[in-house]
Amino acid sequence: MKKGIITTSIMAALLLFAIPVESAAQTNADSYIDISTTIEREVTPNELYLQITIREKDYKGKKTLEEMQEALIGALKINRIDIPKCLTINYMGSEIGYKSFSKNIKTQTEATYMLKLNDATTMQNVIATLEQRQISDIELVRTRYSEEKKLKEEMGIEAMQQAKAEAQMLAGAIGQESGKAMTISYWMNSGQTQPRLYMKRAQINEDANIDNALSEPVISIGKNTYRFTVNVRFELK
Repeated sequence: MKKGIITTSIMAALLLFAIPVESAAQTNADSYIDISTTIEREVTPNELYLQITIREKDYKGKKTLEEMQEALIGALKINRIDIPKCLTINYMGSEIGYKSFSKNIKTQTEATYMLKLNDATTMQNVIATLEQRQISDIELVRTRYSEEKKLKEEMGIEAMQQAKAEAQMLAGAIGQESGKAMTISYWMNSGQTQPRLYMKRAQINEDANIDNALSEPVISIGKNTYRFTVNVRFELK
């Protein structure tokens, strides 16, 4: 009986000593500061993807699909496009229908290509050359910045450094210091813009006294906006 009483007394004493230690740990864990920082950058995309569709129909006067393909390839060669590297075919097929109030069969064969270019000037020249060859079903379907991974790393470092500086500044205002990061969360998003047409004013030729001259419409590629956000919880000391 005495031995049991002694054991119980020792356990109770250990619990009493454990309470202050646990309370102190809880107090330290509650001393922190949360910082949210967003870094924003605008970059010009260096990969432009054009979708080009060519079609043939069975009525008189229209070019065959093979002739339209030759016209497409010729237009790209004129603009010095690396065709095997930049041009891929996405779709080729035929459709059969009937003209209204007629038993004549109407067929339509088409092919869709994807063309990757690297700048707006080249894209403008390619589109103009294709339109001269009666190829006008052209759409800019996607833009991309090829150095996106490197940009993400740079923006992540900058965002973390800014968050740390803000934490130190705010903690110093109350006579404390920010310590190690306890938790970190982050995300990055980008908004892709569509091209826009505008009239570019030509340079004035003083010798010829030409004023207010307008050149051909020029395609301007809008910049992609990247935002990198970090949420960091720093320990306060």
